[in-house]
Amino acid sequence: MRKLGWVAMVALAMALGAAAQAQPVYKWVDADGKTHYGSQPPPTSQDAEPMKLQNNNGTSGSGGVGSKGSASSAGKSAGATQFNPDGTKKIPKDVQEFGEGLKKALGTVDGKQVPLNCATAVDNIHYQADLMLEVGQKNVRDGYMAQADFDKAAPKIREAKGKYSLSDCQGASGNKKAFYQCMSSSNNHVTGCDKQHKH
Repeated sequence: MRKLGWVAMVALAMALGAAAQAQPVYKWVDADGKTHYGSQPPPTSQDAEPMKLQNNNGTSGSGGVGSKGSASSAGKSAGATQFNPDGTKKIPKDVQEFGEGLKKALGTVDGKQVPLNCATAVDNIHYQADLMLEVGQKNVRDGYMAQADFDKAAPKIREAKGKYSLSDCQGASGNKKAFYQCMSSSNNHVTGCDKQHKH
């Protein structure tokens, strides 16, 4: 999964505003005044609140790591559009900060271990790869990513997705088996599981 781990990070950069359908994204400020984002609020913080992200249809809703949003939907209220030298739209600062927090949250594995379930693990891997592609395409349509950059990353995501199957999971051992077990939890992302279980 080394390749998919790298590709997941590339796709995450493509999808700064993307969030998980199963969970909301929480935002809280620690005792030092530092802002944090995560898929679960910290147990000690009473002021953590689920963020309201805008869905594709323009309505607000709680989003988590897999909802079908994009950088543009999270940053519509940022004011006048600015452009990068390559002609793509600049991502607003608040969306960039959200993306960094989301990237960190996706890289964290849920401490609650679940039993290995190959069907669930493969479904989660394939779903997340498809979601990366979907959000990347939306960000191209919305002008936040160049078509050439998407065309360069998309085949790598598809190739990596194709390496994970039910039979591969059933025959896995060592770190690869641990990766599949990690992905058996719908609370985990390929980024975090790959980081923890390199194979």
